[in-house]
Amino acid sequence: MSMKHTLHYDDQHQLVVQTIIGLFTTDEAKQMGKSYIDLVKGKPFRQIIVDLRVAGKMENRETRSIANDMLNAAQFSDVAFVGATAAQRMIAKVLMKLGSLKADSNFVKDMEEAYNWLEKRRK
Repeated sequence: MSMKHTLHYDDQHQLVVQTIIGLFTTDEAKQMGKSYIDLVKGKPFRQIIVDLRVAGKMENRETRSIANDMLNAAQFSDVAFVGATAAQRMIAKVLMKLGSLKADSNFVKDMEEAYNWLEKRRK
């Protein structure tokens, strides 16, 4: 099954970059989640940038829940969300309050800001 979304390990910045393009389905969340674990295996940092600038809606509540579980399973320490809408920010903030997303996260306007924030988070 091919996906329109992209996911890769950025060697230069030593972190994972995920771009959501259009609708994000539950199946895609599961598929990407399996890749997270492979991408961070043996890597020094567990950080991810989630680029939402061209994202559509999430399929449903289950999709959000699975996406969170997958981020937690890969043990990401930090998540930078790029270009989130007001609605996406609200949903993410609720999830953080509920503790369903274990990573520290931040909303930034562009990739440069994401790289800078994540780099500062490294101990």
